[in-house]
Amino acid sequence: MPELAFFRHGEELLRVTLGDRTAIGRAPDCDVSLPDPALSRIQAVVERRADGFHLVDRSGRGTRLGSAEVHEAPLADGAELTLGAWRALFRAAPAEGVESTHAGGTQLRQAIPPPEAAPPARLRIRERGRERSLTVPRAGLTVGKAPGNDVVLSDPFVSACHLRIEPRAGRWYLVDLSSTNGTLLGGSRVERAELPFGLPLQLGDVELVLEQPSPAEAVRPAVFEQMLSKDPGMRRVFELVERVAPSDAAVAIFGDTGTGKELVARALHARSPRASGPFIPVNCSAIAETLIESELFGHEKGAFSGAERLRKGAFEEASGGTIFLDEIGELPFDLQAKLLRTLELGEVKRVGASRPILVNVRVVAATHRDLRAQVRAGKFREDLFYRLCVVPLTVPPLRQRRGDVRLLAETFLSASAPRGVALRWSDEALTRLEGYDWPGNVRQLRNVVQRALLFRGEGQVIPASAVVFEDTRASDGESGDDDTLSLRGLTMEEVEREAIRLSLRRHRGKRSAVVRELKIAKSTVLKRIGQWGLQDEGRTPGQSTADDADEAG
Repeated sequence: MPELAFFRHGEELLRVTLGDRTAIGRAPDCDVSLPDPALSRIQAVVERRADGFHLVDRSGRGTRLGSAEVHEAPLADGAELTLGAWRALFRAAPAEGVESTHAGGTQLRQAIPPPEAAPPARLRIRERGRERSLTVPRAGLTVGKAPGNDVVLSDPFVSACHLRIEPRAGRWYLVDLSSTNGTLLGGSRVERAELPFGLPLQLGDVELVLEQPSPAEAVRPAVFEQMLSKDPGMRRVFELVERVAPSDAAVAIFGDTGTGKELVARALHARSPRASGPFIPVNCSAIAETLIESELFGHEKGAFSGAERLRKGAFEEASGGTIFLDEIGELPFDLQAKLLRTLELGEVKRVGASRPILVNVRVVAATHRDLRAQVRAGKFREDLFYRLCVVPLTVPPLRQRRGDVRLLAETFLSASAPRGVALRWSDEALTRLEGYDWPGNVRQLRNVVQRALLFRGEGQVIPASAVVFEDTRASDGESGDDDTLSLRGLTMEEVEREAIRLSLRRHRGKRSAVVRELKIAKSTVLKRIGQWGLQDEGRTPGQSTADDADEAG
């Protein structure tokens, strides 16, 4: 029977056998549901007539067939339809070696694989910001909300028995078990289809990815651009960056604060054909709402009070390169429509300008928020979400890749140690680092390493006592004479001031003892004492400055 083969970013994702009437559009009840904001709920219908198959537009705007927008036209073998980010190829006869399967409204054609066992596989599950993985049994597994499933999910949009992943003729297939909200494979709603490795599977707000275990991952280099990791989860991020970087597709980077989302964005830029162009980062949460439109799109001279000269916005500055919109979830709702227009048309309009300006930029966005939840809450536009999330990419938190803690800690220590001093961690210190949960991720680990350098004491081995976390406070039980340091919320300058202050207290104001304990240059200690007004710290009333006469030498 005739069929439509659907492609996205050059990759064939599914084939649909054509019946008497096949509806294509954005609505979930279409025979082929493509969640693309550029499409109407029912974009077009393919009808069987006496003289063959015909394309009938239902959007009112026309559907692109070949190079023309048509409202109705016959389909010849090899005809190509453009449906938003999708491309559909009409075939009058199916490709050799395929068989038809029919399930519900969507009818998929699947290649007949050779008679062999399905390859080993792992299933990675991302649910509510947490990630876990498990080995897929040879017989397959079921996924749903009911306790009897092999994978039990708590998402309210997942059905009791949602889907099954099963082996068939040497490959893995998914079968939707008549779920209420459906199953999206690569962004398209399907009932039954082959499940390739690495292609995201969406159930409500849960993402499943079938992965093939690779023993070669352990021997790959640990450094990728400026990122350092041997964890399989991060290696998959690196591989996806390499695959996506050559294209101009918009990328959305998700992950907790401090995981290195900007480093991933810079890697995408560095590995792309735009590497010679500018990389412009914009933190949407750090700009006042009254100024963010001017920051992104620029303004004309005199456009508002204080606009004394023409100013280019970040999009103009990034033309020919990449713009990185960090914390995109903080963008005000009224500006989201203007950003969507820029993404769709490739043009910006400065504040106070009468004409738009064409720009050529690649957009990479990042956020630590759950954008899907914000869409449901009405705080983020759904159409903008799909424009930004052409390629979603999740950076795993440090607590899920504990094997990287030792590697990163040793690297940060080597980079921060004084020149010519070979420092190393004690086994107890590394055990303490690896046992921590790291809510602040890699950024927090770097700060802990820098503090450990201040508190290491004598010798070249960093003891466990020098490893102090922000939520830890030691106490000697004397509330009035406490000479330990509470680090919650302190900056590095405040940490240095507190370290010198407490050392002065311990050594009764003797500067030379502070220099020996903290391993800081004498001139620096004296400068900081004067700068921060610590001249009397630790001294007893009437103590003579002659006690520190050695400091003048």
